[in-house]
Amino acid sequence: MKLLLAAGITGAGGLGLEQAARAAGRPEPFPELPQKQSGQKPEALINTKNGQVMPAAGIIMRHSACLGCYSCCGNRVKIDASTGEILQVFGNPYNPLNSEPHLPYEAPLTEAYLAFSNYQGKGNTARATLCARGLATLQAHQDPMRLLVPLKRAGKRGEGKWQPITWEEAVNETIEGGKLFSEIGENQEIEGLRHVRDFNTLIDPNRPELGPKVNQLVFFGGRDDGRMVFASRFMRAFGSINYFTHGST
Repeated sequence: MKLLLAAGITGAGGLGLEQAARAAGRPEPFPELPQKQSGQKPEALINTKNGQVMPAAGIIMRHSACLGCYSCCGNRVKIDASTGEILQVFGNPYNPLNSEPHLPYEAPLTEAYLAFSNYQGKGNTARATLCARGLATLQAHQDPMRLLVPLKRAGKRGEGKWQPITWEEAVNETIEGGKLFSEIGENQEIEGLRHVRDFNTLIDPNRPELGPKVNQLVFFGGRDDGRMVFASRFMRAFGSINYFTHGST
């Protein structure tokens, strides 16, 4: 019975569903199949005979870096020009972490399009890829629970109560300080960065090795994911020596 079943499936597959339907006298096109496609608009049309690339109107392609983990692989982002919406993410063919062989940096952008096509088999040898986590960055970007504005504590610590504030309010309160939580009954005066950046007053006169008050600003970050460079430059400019990363000892 298994052999007969396998032979039947093989025969139907060899004939093909379309040929089988024609043999049964079914009219064309098949009325029960949807005629409208729901896939995304391609980023470009490529002539597989001569390699001509025709970028699609309304689609922007940008080469960047993935921050899905600390490897910082490259990525390639497909954007709807009219809405700014990110439609899809791919691997970056210029990045050796995504493709080997990878495109040289001086290669024109048309080569990046061809790397995803069947022209001269380039899509089989140079197609850049992302891991599942890298592809999932699109879901994180579109997550309805994603934080898009600063949140300020609106209750006692640990209560989990927060209120959204503007970026201008967050920057001003961080720099100037003050009684930042007076609206919830807390009258503690909190020093802002402007007051902490003091190179003359010691943190503790009895322990001068701690240095001036400016060292009260401490940065402790994770692994280097591309943002540590900005953080280190900021800490050096601010004047604090207390900059630590994942590998600090």
